[in-house]
Amino acid sequence: MKQFLILVTLMSLTLTTTFAGPYRAEDIEEIKQVYADTPLALTRLMLDLHLSYFERNSVKLMDMRVSPMIVSETHFEVPVEMGFMLTEKQIPLAFAAFEESSGGKMIASPRAVTVSASAESMPDGTPLLSMTILVTLHNNVKAGYDSSLKKSFEAFSKTTTFTPQIGKMAEATVKKTETTDFGKGSWVTNLRIDSDRRVQITGFALEARMVNLLCREFEKTSVYNEMWLNNMNRNIYQKQPVMRFDLTGKVATGS
Repeated sequence: MKQFLILVTLMSLTLTTTFAGPYRAEDIEEIKQVYADTPLALTRLMLDLHLSYFERNSVKLMDMRVSPMIVSETHFEVPVEMGFMLTEKQIPLAFAAFEESSGGKMIASPRAVTVSASAESMPDGTPLLSMTILVTLHNNVKAGYDSSLKKSFEAFSKTTTFTPQIGKMAEATVKKTETTDFGKGSWVTNLRIDSDRRVQITGFALEARMVNLLCREFEKTSVYNEMWLNNMNRNIYQKQPVMRFDLTGKVATGS
């Protein structure tokens, strides 16, 4: 019994000596570094970077849903869904946030996106768009940043627009031989690109032939391919006759 008490006393003294003394500076830095590299800390840092970027660039974030983290032996990822209310010109800014934050220890990969024209508009008449982006935050940095969705919107802006072109009726009628004028004669109300890069587009055109021409213009960008007209029907938009159409296709993958 006496030997047991002596052993307990010696252990108590050892533990007290170990934990009572001050940490060395290098030990503290090592602990901070270990914590900084944890999936939770890295994910929080990425989210902070994105929120700060959106605020600085006046990109209106409406909501954000963060799914549970998926962890394997060598990899982790966090699916995040973000909703925005913005103008067509602000779409590239949203994608720039993901591209600029990618690198180092984490990548922000946009997987899918949906853009729909809302009933609201800016004071100058520019329509406000509702955009939802599914992004995966992950540490597979060797995969690199996939810029295919960003390129798809760059090509989209050169081909058509989300802004109604009803006011372009007279101009398009006068200059029917110019393809650019036909491009101005169509506009999109809904655009959806899934994670497999399948694309669905709904919109309106001033004339029926502008729809087939729009398919060709999309394919000329080399970003959109296999564009197909699913259906087209005569409709009324702002008390004027137009053609409503649905297109499907694919967006080219690659970094």
